[in-house]
Amino acid sequence: MFQRHLHRHDDVDLVMSALGDDPQCLPVLITWGADLRHDVASSLREVIATGAWQDDAHVRRGSAHWREGPRFSSFLDRGLEKRRDRGPKYEHLHAALLTFPETRAALYRVHAAQCPQHCRTQTGTFSEDRHVDDYREALFGWYAVIQHAHACVVRAARWFEDTDLHDPRRPQAFTDWLAHTGSRRGRRAGDGTPPAARTEALREILLMMQAWSPHTFEAIDVAFQKAEGERAFHAWGGSFEPAGRPEAQAAAEALASVLSPQERQHVRDAIAGIEPDGVWDRDMDLAKDSTRPCTSDRHRTYGAESGEREDCATARGRVYEEASQPWSEGVDREASAARLARFLLGPRTDRVQAALSTARAAVARDTTETAPQVWHDNAQCLREAREAAGLDLHDAAGHLGIKPATLQRFEQATGKPPGRPVSLGYLQLLALICTQAGRTAPACIPQAISQSVSSLPTTL
Repeated sequence: MFQRHLHRHDDVDLVMSALGDDPQCLPVLITWGADLRHDVASSLREVIATGAWQDDAHVRRGSAHWREGPRFSSFLDRGLEKRRDRGPKYEHLHAALLTFPETRAALYRVHAAQCPQHCRTQTGTFSEDRHVDDYREALFGWYAVIQHAHACVVRAARWFEDTDLHDPRRPQAFTDWLAHTGSRRGRRAGDGTPPAARTEALREILLMMQAWSPHTFEAIDVAFQKAEGERAFHAWGGSFEPAGRPEAQAAAEALASVLSPQERQHVRDAIAGIEPDGVWDRDMDLAKDSTRPCTSDRHRTYGAESGEREDCATARGRVYEEASQPWSEGVDREASAARLARFLLGPRTDRVQAALSTARAAVARDTTETAPQVWHDNAQCLREAREAAGLDLHDAAGHLGIKPATLQRFEQATGKPPGRPVSLGYLQLLALICTQAGRTAPACIPQAISQSVSSLPTTL
């Protein structure tokens, strides 16, 4: 396990050991588990959105060894184990993401289709280094939480069963204790707990129990049938991991002893709602859904527009669609998806640079030689077109790799004329910006120059 990512893991073990047999450990564990699940989903979503996983040493080492592009599976498998006693497994991660469809869609796209899923944004100034550490710390914290789930349920159930009915700490129903955060003086614990809070708390503890032991739901079903006077037997298959059967059975029997028939039905309903969400076929449906807005934090910066989230989701959908096309001989779908992602995803500066670099290579040499004269003869017209398209002078100079004062002098057609690479880049930049803004490129730009840009899939 990653020793430097065990801070939250150790915090969970410390608090649970301090609580000991205190029944308050169950609601504390549920609240903590819900927070850690959210942190796992949000941090993994940002790891994918920022592309921070490509900077992981293991990913770069594998890419160099096999002489291929970085693989997301190398990053994901690095922190997951095959046995539950050695660290978090893939099933633990899947359980944490069960109620976060946006993260599951991003995970499936980048992992199964091997296509980039960097977030489409206007600016590239973001903190990326912390996302990988946040993800692994939250994952190991979640791994620690689920280990305590069955034991906390058993302790709370025994306390509930042994405590006097008139004790103010004891709620009327055991499910009220799940969402209990402490009672006021003179008020019975659990009074006034909203039904939605009880349902959410019940779902959280069931998710934690099933994540740690895949036998939990079957054990609960058998224990409930026996509590209702029916004959039932365990049908644990040999293909399942044998670890976790005793603790699943103990927790299920403890629940059956304290839950009323109505509460047992609530548990069955909660399990029925969890099991369909775990079907992996739904991830394919989520990956194909390009109408779901992007929820990355990169759209929450100052000056971000609401339409960026929809554009980002649409762009990701197009890249995934390209990567998931049926196989055909002589066509590399992964390379095609990666090329499309360079035009549609990532910071706007990177997208513009990718488009200009590709378009520059498609222009003949004799056409390139005429670019400086075209710019010099139509400097005012081209400057007005740039301003009308909403491209700032400093942004344009940054795309061309020159100083703003130099660009301003070139646009005024004074002094030494610009060179051929800069002139070609300027004309193609204007054609690109006009295309993205829905405007017609200036007629003075030769078609051989503008066509190489307008033919690229740079707009949605």
